[in-house]
Amino acid sequence: MHTKFSLIILFIALIGCKQQTPIESVDPFIGTDFHGHTYPGATTPFGAVQLSPDTRRGNWDACSGYHYSDSLIYGFSHTHLSGTGAIDLGDILIHPTTLPLNLKAKGYIFSPHTFSHQEEEASPGYYRVSFADDAITAELTATPHVGVHRYTFPESSDAKLVVDLHHSLDNEAIEHLELKQLSESEIAGARVSTGWTPKQHIYFVARFSKPFKSLHFVSDGKLTDSLTHLEGDNLQAIVNYETQAGEVIEVELGTSLVSIENALENLNAETDGFDFDGKKLKAEKSWADALSVVQVKGGTEEQQQVFYTALYHAMVVPNVTSDVNGQYRTHDGMIKSLPQGQKMYSTLSLWDTFRTWHPLMTLINEELTEDIIRSMLAMYEETGELPIWPLSSGETGTMIGYHSVSVIADAYLKGIRGFDAEKAFEAMKVSSNSSRKGGKYYVQNGFIPANIKKESVSCLLEYAYDDWCIAQMAKALGHEADYQEYMRRAKSYVNVFDGSTGFFRGKREDGNWENPFNPFEAGRAYTEANAWQYRFAVPHDVNGLIQQMGGNELFSKALNDLFSESGDVLTDIPDITGLIGQYAHGNEPSHHMAYLYCYIGQPWKTQEMVRQILQEMYSTQPDGIVGNEDCGQMSAWYLMSSLGLYPVTPGSGEYVLTAPLFPEASIQLHNGKALQIKANDPKKNIYIKSVKFNGQAVDKTFITHEILMQGGVLEFDLDSQPNKNWGVKTEERPSSMSAGQQVSVPYVKNDLHYFIDEINCELGCRTAGAEIRYTLDGSEPNESSTKYEKPFKIDRDMKLTARAFKAGYKPSPVFSVQAVKAVFRKADRQSANHQGVTFKYYEGEFSTVDDLASAPVVKKGFLDKVSIQIAEREDDFGLEFNGYIAIPEDGVYEFYTESDDGSTLKIGDATVVYNDGSHAAIRATGRIPLKEGLHRFQLRYFEDYEGQKLDWGWKKAGEEKWQAISKESLYVRN
Repeated sequence: MHTKFSLIILFIALIGCKQQTPIESVDPFIGTDFHGHTYPGATTPFGAVQLSPDTRRGNWDACSGYHYSDSLIYGFSHTHLSGTGAIDLGDILIHPTTLPLNLKAKGYIFSPHTFSHQEEEASPGYYRVSFADDAITAELTATPHVGVHRYTFPESSDAKLVVDLHHSLDNEAIEHLELKQLSESEIAGARVSTGWTPKQHIYFVARFSKPFKSLHFVSDGKLTDSLTHLEGDNLQAIVNYETQAGEVIEVELGTSLVSIENALENLNAETDGFDFDGKKLKAEKSWADALSVVQVKGGTEEQQQVFYTALYHAMVVPNVTSDVNGQYRTHDGMIKSLPQGQKMYSTLSLWDTFRTWHPLMTLINEELTEDIIRSMLAMYEETGELPIWPLSSGETGTMIGYHSVSVIADAYLKGIRGFDAEKAFEAMKVSSNSSRKGGKYYVQNGFIPANIKKESVSCLLEYAYDDWCIAQMAKALGHEADYQEYMRRAKSYVNVFDGSTGFFRGKREDGNWENPFNPFEAGRAYTEANAWQYRFAVPHDVNGLIQQMGGNELFSKALNDLFSESGDVLTDIPDITGLIGQYAHGNEPSHHMAYLYCYIGQPWKTQEMVRQILQEMYSTQPDGIVGNEDCGQMSAWYLMSSLGLYPVTPGSGEYVLTAPLFPEASIQLHNGKALQIKANDPKKNIYIKSVKFNGQAVDKTFITHEILMQGGVLEFDLDSQPNKNWGVKTEERPSSMSAGQQVSVPYVKNDLHYFIDEINCELGCRTAGAEIRYTLDGSEPNESSTKYEKPFKIDRDMKLTARAFKAGYKPSPVFSVQAVKAVFRKADRQSANHQGVTFKYYEGEFSTVDDLASAPVVKKGFLDKVSIQIAEREDDFGLEFNGYIAIPEDGVYEFYTESDDGSTLKIGDATVVYNDGSHAAIRATGRIPLKEGLHRFQLRYFEDYEGQKLDWGWKKAGEEKWQAISKESLYVRN
């Protein structure tokens, strides 16, 4: 009797704690609040259609079209971005309504619906919302190329479905819109627009489950008579019905980037009669199959929900751009066909995803990885360069680096070979030598002058990593000369390492550092980050960076400071989120940093920090992603880290180990084998005591891809206390490009740029006990060169070159800097009677201030001071200010401009401040020696989008505080 009662209780308990399936654990609303920029609508894994509600447009938190804080829905469009930091898409919006329309030339002809989250539901492949204002329920599902709608109407004699081709999520330039009726229940159309990428094509055929009561086309707010073929730049179709209470109307809308004919073929291939519930089941089945590739057991319900939502978000992008017949639109506007079984993909946020998302796919989806690489190579054929950030059938050119090479090399070196490796290697080399983003300076000089190019430090560091990837590919293919050359380039990161501060810094063309330097400031030298967040951005040579820092102890201190430094980040860049100290989990350059403790024999600190990030930076709430989701990268970090594996250096084939979050996980590897990961009580235990793979001890703090692909059991023995004996020896640490000990590069403690009369030169080196040797004629120093013993004076122009040595260490890299004696520029005038400046005002789309030279002047005139308030529009304008600035006394003067989007300042014929195309309120500085008097200046500025700012100031070299340039200092010619 007692046993039977116990069994009943056990049965009830098992029912009550039944684990949800992966698809049941997904919540598409996670990431739709704060700056996650995800959307809740219906899509299929890697599908071409992302059918989702649009709640806002035209600002940064409209990147996905939906924000959880909103209470209005414009309608449901068919293309969306997931987690990006830029806005685009929102093509072909459908708006259901029974309310009157307001035909007008500009703006929407309908009013958006109010909604509440209580009337919303979302799951993989499905979305539903009810509108109280006119009692309509909208439901969405999808196939790969088809958006499927179901609208339940009230009784109405004026039910309508508006198909709006003009709608977009940003102010895109419409180049062509087209509408036509195909039958009594079908319409078709086309849209060509320029947004984030130029000439985006999309074509559609929409099939309705009920013949139209009537159909009207609208052009610029006016009803038209033509239903056969209407073109324009502001078109809508109005489908009218009489409906009974509860009547359902379904719409199936096929899309294509190629043609209306292909859209119809996609529609016919993926649908067979109106069966919304059947298509919903197919979409859910596709998600159930996709999500089953990784299964975790245990953990809390919230952890399961975060995990499977992350897996879901990792599979909504990239997006297929080829049609069911294999045709696709190329980046140069042609139409081509793929071999049977292959697919073309785009929406590749490579600056983000090369870090974790692509390595994740090398474990679980070889077919997708090969298709992506073949897509990249097709883009190379069409444009002459591997993609940087491709979208639709074009290239955005967004962000930095050439990270396609990382994706290709990582896959090839892991044995994924379904592409032409020699062609890929050729493309990698060509792309690495492109002049885009200042690359020519990097190739020629080994660094990018910060006074000439923005993002100079970030670009160099990422180029160096990418070049290391190319070197590994060269070695695997037997190209020894290329291997040596790209290994040399991969060491270039030392050229912007400043030993006096321990940070990577912007370096001017003459080798002197940009001043002033504040590591908390997200200035021009960094990409969406500050110096702290790029301090450890050398994933391919962590040991080399440790040596530059001065050894393990100083590197450990720098890492500890990263996670504890409380100084405010000086920036208005919204990407810098998820801060722990200066570590910014909301932006990708930080993502590998918690794992770097393993490279200095302190793996327990990695385990602590990774667990803290997993717990603090992700949740089940709508704001549960702490920054832009970025096409799966934020999610991939969570997935890999919670499984206990992280690819710090894609291309190395190594995964650094940390304590898993779940007691059990099973990964279906792409070769058909299964990898099981087990850990004892991770809720209580966060430290690794020991690791075994298939019963064999793993003494290293990493494991290789080759071993994991054998399948089997990776077992973590965890503890509640750190094990300071596991993984601490040098040979147990992850690999780096360099090995052993090297002396840190020497540095000059003071600025040798534009000194007056003479200057003391003081050298230093972060490696304790190192001996510095130097030359003053530019020749490379050796151990016989002059030994540095104390500061010495410089009184003329010269090139200082230094190198440091220490017994038992490799010599340091060579450091060089140009000492430049100030020569004061003569004044253009000594006096003037009229204070103020002249201006020229331009309108148009500008990318650089140089674009102003070819634009017509809209107006010109005189102002008493520099001001952009005279602009007659918020975006797309430029200004040029000219006059004379009064220099009160001979001296070296420093100037700055702070601008959104770009500015330059010339004094006489010298460009003093180059702050072009910053696309944020970024400050750039420069200095020039000037004699007393009036010096001619030219200040140019352009505004592109989102934000207006122009400020400029000055100070005499050596002074601490900047001063605004007052109108009393500005003059025009008499």
